[in-house]
Amino acid sequence: MLTALTFAETRVREAFAHGYRQIEFTHGAADVIAPVEDGRGRIKWELRRLLESGALDAWVDPARSWPKSGSLVMALRANPRPHPTGWSPEPRRAHR
Repeated sequence: MLTALTFAETRVREAFAHGYRQIEFTHGAADVIAPVEDGRGRIKWELRRLLESGALDAWVDPARSWPKSGSLVMALRANPRPHPTGWSPEPRRAHR
């Protein structure tokens, strides 16, 4: 799960650097409507906590971001000097 949050933060920073206007994380668990600490739905609620914590405020405008049942849309702040750099590699899968 920490890998998912670390990867999400990396992608937010990179999307901002590229000048994207928003990024959407598809986490699934659309039917999980209450926060959970373990198991199915945990990434959904941890992504929401990450957004609400202010940890991404340098790149994300929380007031224009919104949760959906199966994803989270993060509206990015305007980058006055975007630059087209590469994307970092995805983390290796622990399970196949």
